[in-house]
Amino acid sequence: MILKSAVTVLSLATAFGAGAANVQQERLDKLNGKALGRVIYRGATLIDGTSAAPRTDMAIIVKDDRIEAVLPAAQLTEQQRSGARLVDTAGQYVLPGLIDSHVHYATNPDRPYAEAELKRNLYGGVTGVRDMAGDARELAGLSRDALLNRIPSPDIYYASLVAGPSFFNDPRTVVAALGAQPGSTPWLYAVDDKTSLPLAVAQARGTGATGMKIYANLPGTLVRKLIAESKQQKFPVWTHMQVYPASPYDSLGATAVSHVCMIARHVRETGKSAYGHANEPSYAGLTAEDPEIKKYIAALAKSGTIMDATLSVYKTEGPRCHITLAGDITRAMHKAGVKIIAGTDTDNTGEDPFPVLDHELEKLVRYAGFTPQQAIIAATANAAEALGKQKEFGTLEAGKQANMVFLQHDPLQDIGNVRSVVLTVKRGHEFARADYKFTPLPVHED
Repeated sequence: MILKSAVTVLSLATAFGAGAANVQQERLDKLNGKALGRVIYRGATLIDGTSAAPRTDMAIIVKDDRIEAVLPAAQLTEQQRSGARLVDTAGQYVLPGLIDSHVHYATNPDRPYAEAELKRNLYGGVTGVRDMAGDARELAGLSRDALLNRIPSPDIYYASLVAGPSFFNDPRTVVAALGAQPGSTPWLYAVDDKTSLPLAVAQARGTGATGMKIYANLPGTLVRKLIAESKQQKFPVWTHMQVYPASPYDSLGATAVSHVCMIARHVRETGKSAYGHANEPSYAGLTAEDPEIKKYIAALAKSGTIMDATLSVYKTEGPRCHITLAGDITRAMHKAGVKIIAGTDTDNTGEDPFPVLDHELEKLVRYAGFTPQQAIIAATANAAEALGKQKEFGTLEAGKQANMVFLQHDPLQDIGNVRSVVLTVKRGHEFARADYKFTPLPVHED
């Protein structure tokens, strides 16, 4: 249908001129889920996703799905106002749409649960998520429907996963490859020293994924080669900080690495050879001042690799690394100049009407010493960079996608104010919080 419409555009352009072609182009844009028209959001305080000071009484002009201009409201001209719909946002605060940089919506595919969770995210100000591996067939469908605006959802950017052959005994991979053999599918692919790495990366790209995730049970030499090949193909590459038996140093140079406390485990358990959470060592007395942790942080900062801290997975008690240590290490990384992104890697409760990402931002402030503005940057500009999409979104400026969230209260005074959502705009489409009728999410088991 779309191909036929595209042909019609060309035919009408030839037969009747540009006017008819413009009408057909508009139909195509609607089929593609593109927002149409000019809108001016006027009067909000702008927090643009950079370290710049907030600017009061600003106007954001949106044309279709893109930001056309950002300027003081007092400077709006009659020409700019002409034909535009005006939205009064006086007294509100606007920031780029938030991005959760670590989710899993198709490890065990459950479409009703995923749609409910995605809807909660969108109406809570989240305009993008990075799904860190699952069934790419399910993720591709969700991503397409989100892109075409067929479901209320953040845009979905997902990973194809590679790991050592021994990892694919993991039951999660069986569920995420139902109907196929885990380890032999393009989105769950086993690699070893005989694998064609250009083919492995090309297959990952062919799934529609945004990046490749290097997960587990690979030697350091192979991890480094996979990173190099991904870069050669200009494909973002994301890894666990430690892939096992590879060391954290082997992942340096990846676009982003995940899980801040993996360096603590590396220090306390240097001989660990395979992925797994069993038999956690003691972290008693360990801090970010440990010489080995400081050495790694310096190397991470030098590499330019982004850190996906995932503070939400660390708790105040139990055998795993505690949140205080995770926050301490994140603070030290941030101080050293490492860019941090806000990824959750955990589900919110079914009863909470707001995204779990809000809790990650609070943890960055409370445990890692971020200012609220720095936490916002972690969930906007830095997150876009980790996706390789920094030219498309992540900050509020002319030419970028119209992804933004309007808040009733100032998030720079209290990061908890990210819950005061009034309106989410995703690529020009508006999702008013008042239209969201929250009901507890369905039960979901990984």
